[in-house]
Amino acid sequence: MNSGDLQALEPLNSADYGLLRDFWYVACPARELKTGRSRSVSVCGLALELVRDTGPGRAVSGQTGAGDSLHVTEQDGLVWVFIPETQGDAPTSSPPAFDGPGGGKVRFVEEALLPCHIDDAAYGLLDPAHGPYVHASPIWRSSKTLKDKAKSYEPSELGFTMVPHEPVNSKLYNIIGGSIRVSIAFRLPGLRIERIWNEKHTVLGVTALTPIDANRTIIRQIFYWDTPVLTVVRPIARLVSRPFLQQDVHIMALRQKGLAFGAKGMLIRDADQLFIWYQRIKKEILDARAQGRAFVNPVKPATLRWRT
Repeated sequence: MNSGDLQALEPLNSADYGLLRDFWYVACPARELKTGRSRSVSVCGLALELVRDTGPGRAVSGQTGAGDSLHVTEQDGLVWVFIPETQGDAPTSSPPAFDGPGGGKVRFVEEALLPCHIDDAAYGLLDPAHGPYVHASPIWRSSKTLKDKAKSYEPSELGFTMVPHEPVNSKLYNIIGGSIRVSIAFRLPGLRIERIWNEKHTVLGVTALTPIDANRTIIRQIFYWDTPVLTVVRPIARLVSRPFLQQDVHIMALRQKGLAFGAKGMLIRDADQLFIWYQRIKKEILDARAQGRAFVNPVKPATLRWRT
């Protein structure tokens, strides 16, 4: 390894704590917002109150603690809230559509509170090599059975996408049958979208990061599917998903302890290239806004290699 393989982690912007605004964030699963009742949430440091109307269509709405209205919508079984850069700004786009199987019905949700900034949460989410070390489990490969990996990526809207491929990491994919293909996309500010499919069935897994404030981020694993076998095993799925997320919570808590002592992290290509792209895309979003020009994705097609 030489110095050209390393890149220093960029510090947070102290002016706005590095939280991207003028974006849609997942506020909560739609089924948690009951008709005629309100729900309090916090997104990007704003205390929000969400309400589902009792009238036709049961539309959702929201406002800040100061009484300012916010743009809120329901899509793909999720309640999305638009966090403007300036109060009163209207969104110029809709929340990203997932086109989930099974009519877009949310089949499973698990969530956890990460004690960290959304950038740190994204770092953990994008690290392709941490699985055998962080997610210790009999159904997950350990660090004693590392394999060489090579994955091709290409730029996509506000992010990048792993080109569809045949999975080799986990036998769990085979639960929906043979001839499986997988594609994984990441879109800023914090969406990881994994589509698993064969000729008969599709499973869509969405991991959504929602910043409560600069020090806390909610991570949600959301699944859509059209295969009956997953509905059958759903009651025991939480026995796997909950410990999985808590392992991420634990490692992020340890990371924060290190940062508190001034520890400086380094990024190693190729394994950390995804987070390097994340940083570059985020910078380009902010630069394009400041300069009043169109966003230009800085990601170029590439094949990355690592061991996991």
